[in-house]
Amino acid sequence: MEDTRARWDRAFQEAVDYDTWGQVEEALEGYQRLQVAAAAEYVENVLQLPMVRRDGIGKLATALKYRIEELSKGANRSIGLSSMKNLRGFMKEIIISDAAFPLSGVQAEGTITPSPSPFVAGPAEIRQDRDDDAGADDADGSLRVAPAHQRGDVSLVIFIEKWGLKDAMSYTDPRVVVSVRDEKGQAVEAVQETPVGRSNLSYVFFENTVYIQTPINQLSDKSAIFFEFRHFKPKKSKKSIKAYCYMEMDEIKNGPVTLEVYKKPAIYKRNKKPALLSIKPLYLHLDLTVQQRS
Repeated sequence: MEDTRARWDRAFQEAVDYDTWGQVEEALEGYQRLQVAAAAEYVENVLQLPMVRRDGIGKLATALKYRIEELSKGANRSIGLSSMKNLRGFMKEIIISDAAFPLSGVQAEGTITPSPSPFVAGPAEIRQDRDDDAGADDADGSLRVAPAHQRGDVSLVIFIEKWGLKDAMSYTDPRVVVSVRDEKGQAVEAVQETPVGRSNLSYVFFENTVYIQTPINQLSDKSAIFFEFRHFKPKKSKKSIKAYCYMEMDEIKNGPVTLEVYKKPAIYKRNKKPALLSIKPLYLHLDLTVQQRS
């Protein structure tokens, strides 16, 4: 629980900082990511919290929803930046204590707000598992907005936290390419790509939210979601895949997920056993939000 609280707090403080500095797109991205997580937790209660704590999470989801509408639509929701700043202390206690939600007049709800941010690009091309000649990259990646699913559909939101690599700092412009594939290895929706990550000695941090466009209930049980680590090779002026991971349908559940890292090329058909990238344990760290539309 403390890990989740710390991650939420870090994301919130960063979004408020962007909001304070007038960097609207970055603030919207941060608020939206946290709003999705809070709304889903309020509805699903994955952490099995008492009602008083769930209520605070639901009210946080509502406050974030209102601030997103203020920034993106110019709506007057009586929240404002000052209210966001007043929540700083609450974010230190959320999940782990019965701290009272400090904003009056805010009611708890679990509605996920579709991202209004203009920085997300349209459909990406379907990329093959090969090195590509260098070309113009969208600096913000090609992540798509939350889809408008129908009632009863099951949505999947993937928070890509970090990718473990033994030489993590050696990669230029590292990104994650995300694709949903059927049992034949064919992409069933547009491929998405994250913005460039940041590295330390052991990990490349992405901290990006990926909205899977196809409802999970419409995918075959034999489908899988692939994550490919792509980087730029300056000497060869090429974009290259270093490694990959994949997640099968029975692995999709609410909460943290760690995936083993395999050598390229990606075996989209999964008709043979993949080889680990390294004898050293390396993982891609994700956090999943699964929610049925009501």
